[in-house]
Amino acid sequence: MSEAASTGRESLTSGIRALLPFAQGARASFALAALIAAAAAFLGLVPYWVINEAIGIALTPELSQESLWLLAGFALAAVVGRFACEGIATFIAHRGAFQIQYDVRLALARHLAALPLGKVTRRRSGELKKVMADDVERLELFLAHAIPDTVAAVLTVVALATWMVLIDWRLALATYILIVPAFACIALGMRRAGMHMTEYRETQAQMNASIVELLRGMAVVKMFNRDADEVRGTESTIARYIEVVRGYSLDFLPYGTGFYVLLGANAAILIPLAGWLWHTNSISTQTVLFFLIVGLGALATVNALLYLFANLSHIASGGAIVRDVLAEPALESSNAVAEHGIEPRVEFDGVWFRYENAWVLEDVSFSAAPSELTALVGPSGGGKSTVAALIGRFFDPERGEIRIGGHPLARLGNDTLNRQVSMVLQETFLFDDSIAGNLRVARADATDAELVRACEQACIHDTIAALSDGYATVVGERGVRLSGGERQRLTIARAILADAPIVVLDEATAFVDPENEHAIQQAISELVRGRTVIMVAHRLSTVRGADQILVLDQGSIVERGDHDELVARNGLYAQLWQDFNVARATGLRAERP
Repeated sequence: MSEAASTGRESLTSGIRALLPFAQGARASFALAALIAAAAAFLGLVPYWVINEAIGIALTPELSQESLWLLAGFALAAVVGRFACEGIATFIAHRGAFQIQYDVRLALARHLAALPLGKVTRRRSGELKKVMADDVERLELFLAHAIPDTVAAVLTVVALATWMVLIDWRLALATYILIVPAFACIALGMRRAGMHMTEYRETQAQMNASIVELLRGMAVVKMFNRDADEVRGTESTIARYIEVVRGYSLDFLPYGTGFYVLLGANAAILIPLAGWLWHTNSISTQTVLFFLIVGLGALATVNALLYLFANLSHIASGGAIVRDVLAEPALESSNAVAEHGIEPRVEFDGVWFRYENAWVLEDVSFSAAPSELTALVGPSGGGKSTVAALIGRFFDPERGEIRIGGHPLARLGNDTLNRQVSMVLQETFLFDDSIAGNLRVARADATDAELVRACEQACIHDTIAALSDGYATVVGERGVRLSGGERQRLTIARAILADAPIVVLDEATAFVDPENEHAIQQAISELVRGRTVIMVAHRLSTVRGADQILVLDQGSIVERGDHDELVARNGLYAQLWQDFNVARATGLRAERP
């Protein structure tokens, strides 16, 4: 057995098992849908009975018109009843499928919210979009139709086969003998198709991510005239996806075709056998006509099962991603510490952390005291933003401990931690909502006056007031209607509004224009009052007045002290300060010929 085959079958079975717990809440709906579908199946047999009876009447010397009209009425009533039952069964199955769709998406959303943010961002957006949108949508469509269609098909086949055996077991055997190799064929097709599921899932996620990246980076693509190159890159991922789908389809095609051929090939057995039995007077003319009319189409209802089998691998693939996402360990929180009375002191004690194999932080220890500003500076890649991320518990350290008020982060509980720590990141994010709505993400019950006060402190109120709709202005997706500096000041206002005792600023002033830089410094000074503020900064002018400056290089704290002390030591910080001043004094001049 090849590793690919084993992986494919495991993906198929385990993917389906991953979805079973979500079906618990919809079992009643599916059971009722199956019951009504069974009634529809039996009503579907009435026209076959009518055909048999009509043949018998037609073969009698005296044709009874009244009996034929009565049979026609039975057939019409059965057809109407059958489609009415099928419609009701499908509606109920849809309701159950929608419930499962809701439960799966809600479970994924809740689990993603409980995961460390770093684990979420490591997953490609295309893959998460695929499972939460495409795969869950396909699951609903599959369940809504598969339950009633499968029950109806199976019951029709079983009931019709039983009836045919009672009429003539030989012709019944000829009618259904090919159903066994037909299902063996489709089982082999599923096995072969399942071998492609992992690769199919990966290439589809890569294609989705590539397309999303191309659209998000379109401005940069056009700016540097990279249209053709970037489109070719996206084209290659699409071509790879098409290649995988083609391979999957070609592997499944012979078996799917064989399934259809075998279901329709019973005529090659049934017609000669029926003719020979009739010629030898072993069966009646009525029986021959019944099997030739009904028997030749008896397996048509089984075709509905091909939809089930053809989509089973896709459903299992989505289920495998659901399983993988839900298997990611969430942040452990004991909520053992009361929220009130926690001192806003942040302590790192021998913290080590790595993203993959290389250590990003090595034995980092420091304490950030209340009512003080602690600045993290140093060369790019030194670990500054990682320190900020660990305080927000985007990740947990591999060694050492991070404490707030003397309590390990895991004992605070996620809700308590989020109320203790407010973060302003370099990459700002705003919802496609009004300015007021984005601000109230921090505090849903904030009054209009509190919004204004926070924005005044962040030096963004005058800008907002100048807009035609003021605080009701919709900022657009990711805040596209605001400038970079305006978005950043709005997120600072949001942090002020949250009123958390600990504030982490990760390059929060990166896009602030020079005319507002002094005002932002005043806003940060206001934040410091009674709070622990930890600021990651490259612009050293913003941290000159910090109570404590930590210089990180290659994952370690190499210097610590205030600005004057560090400049006097003539170490790495002094070099960074000198480079900063040189860069600030340097202007751009056009070289004259």
